[in-house]
Amino acid sequence: MSSIIRVKKVEIRNLKNVKKGAFNINVNFDNMDKADVIGLYGQNGSGKTAVVDAFQLLKTLLSPKNRGLPKLDQHLIYHNEEAIQLTFTFIKKNIDGEFFIKYRVTLKANESNDKDDQVLKVYQEELSYRENIKHKRYKSLIKKNNDDISIRNHHVDSMSETGKVSVLVANKMSKGNSTSFVFREELKESLELYLSKVERNIINCLLHEFDKDFHVINTTHYGLLIANIMMPFSVHIDNKRGHIPYDLEDTMVFPEEVYEVMKKVIEQTNIVLKNIVPGLEVKINMISKEKMDGGIQGIRLELLSVKNQIELPLRCESEGILKIISILTTLIAVYNNPNACVVIDELDSGIFEYLLGEILEVISESGKGQLFFTSHNLRILEVLPINNLWFTTANAEDRYIQLTGVKKLNNARDVYLRAIQLGGQEEQIYEETNSFDIKRSFRKAGISNE
Repeated sequence: MSSIIRVKKVEIRNLKNVKKGAFNINVNFDNMDKADVIGLYGQNGSGKTAVVDAFQLLKTLLSPKNRGLPKLDQHLIYHNEEAIQLTFTFIKKNIDGEFFIKYRVTLKANESNDKDDQVLKVYQEELSYRENIKHKRYKSLIKKNNDDISIRNHHVDSMSETGKVSVLVANKMSKGNSTSFVFREELKESLELYLSKVERNIINCLLHEFDKDFHVINTTHYGLLIANIMMPFSVHIDNKRGHIPYDLEDTMVFPEEVYEVMKKVIEQTNIVLKNIVPGLEVKINMISKEKMDGGIQGIRLELLSVKNQIELPLRCESEGILKIISILTTLIAVYNNPNACVVIDELDSGIFEYLLGEILEVISESGKGQLFFTSHNLRILEVLPINNLWFTTANAEDRYIQLTGVKKLNNARDVYLRAIQLGGQEEQIYEETNSFDIKRSFRKAGISNE
């Protein structure tokens, strides 16, 4: 049996403008190979992007070799609070059985007098699991509360010398580099001493199987694209993952290895692209071979868009087309790979609403992975199942709800608009605005500028 792992629930406390919020994914052990296309909707500044930030923090914590936690100047902690708490619940199925996995982490600011040097640090962290058997309870695998650490109920003070050294080194590295403790490579010896093979496989599943196919695409990517500066190509082919930045303003030199990856990405992209934007393809124009710094062989190239046998620099395409091209390989992954988990902020920006609805409907009906996205475009409410849609509220203590009173024949878009205008949901989902006040403020602002 192949191994599948999916996100089941996300709980957020004190992250940006979310004091408290949680949402579930309608996935269980019987439908793990069916797509979950989860949309988050709501008023500006009501907590949609906080979900993307939560996933970005998870991505950072799962990859301690590559990056540390962000600085406080990103204003991630809720006003007047001291710590962010995130809880992710996963379900996993493989030859060992069926399991619920829970990862909880508390992030605080480091104790530094220099505000420019203040970063988030892992203060508390726990990874636990339980078998999918009635009445089974969660078992703690790794638990950290500052320097109070235990692995499977073995406290650090009672460990063998080998185990203790492994834990202390991992804790020091975690603090020094602002990374996760639970997912540090230095813990390996302790885990082999105190965890069973099945339990170690649970951790490896998160570290390798889940993280390998986990992508977070935030608005920074789109901002560079809108400015016509950089196009971050998302990469999900073979064993290659990540992003390749492509300079839209000029030709670029890539190492031969990266060039070969780009060829495969574009070849894969073109298969789908010409069907969603009829006749359009992307072409690599190799200009020359030249040496890069360090004597590495490089390839200078430019990307072209080709339609009706007319070739133009890729930068000549619209923002929407560029965005589709940049993320298409990850959407292909969601369609084909049950372990793919892709998170995209403002998915609808720049993309024609009918086309976006068609793409999401296809993935929802026939895909296999998980796609989480934020959007303002209400067309999508007409094509996705209502239990895959979450809406932000005006209550910071309960940020995410699902609409009630939606029957199969009802249009979720109509119900949502009615809830904005008339209420009737468990929480207020829109902080009221007044068109008369808006008109008056526009007029007043114009007068004050004369």
